[in-house]
Amino acid sequence: MKKVFLFVVRIFELLIAFIIFYLTISLIFMSIQIGEISGKGEITIYLKSDGVHTDYVFPTKTEFFDWQDVISPFDTKSKELNFNYISIGWGDKGFFLNTPKWSDLKASTVFKACFYLGGSAIHTNYIKELDFKYKHIKISISKKDYLHLVNYVLKTLKKDRKNVPICIKGRGYWVTDSFYETYGSYGLFNTCNSWINSGLKEANLPACFWTPLNSGIFHKYRN
Repeated sequence: MKKVFLFVVRIFELLIAFIIFYLTISLIFMSIQIGEISGKGEITIYLKSDGVHTDYVFPTKTEFFDWQDVISPFDTKSKELNFNYISIGWGDKGFFLNTPKWSDLKASTVFKACFYLGGSAIHTNYIKELDFKYKHIKISISKKDYLHLVNYVLKTLKKDRKNVPICIKGRGYWVTDSFYETYGSYGLFNTCNSWINSGLKEANLPACFWTPLNSGIFHKYRN
């Protein structure tokens, strides 16, 4: 009995040590900035957060790119075409599909997500007007940097033989959103916020050296 108790205590100590290590390296790498805004601000995009998860919010259509050519509005229940923005976020597939509300969250879902045991997906939502119950950061960037972000998202999407993104049919929270199969696995060191941050880095925009949290990203865009 004593050995069992000591084993449990040891596991608890290792868990606490890991949490301290994880938070420490997160804070260190979050504080290191990579990239900066450069060039003419030709396109306005947004970063949107609910306090935990971060999405890109892009204009649906510009003279440089039309998201409707890739993310078909006909993959949504509404099948509408008249939208001004599209939000795009990456994450754990099981979490996305099985946790429409935080109250639906299960310990098994969290465990699988943290330890790279599930697939991944992209969640997209067409938007007419920005919903400011969520935190938004407005960023004006050049055409070149915008197209870097577009290509970053496109290469994350899995595509069929016709080069069309693979939609996860019949799944969505609302009538304007849809899910798509993607590459990569979600985990403690590769979170939804890490994915957003990596895209910003590829576009040479302000980003953290690495971050699992949204706070590191948003701190880089404080006014």
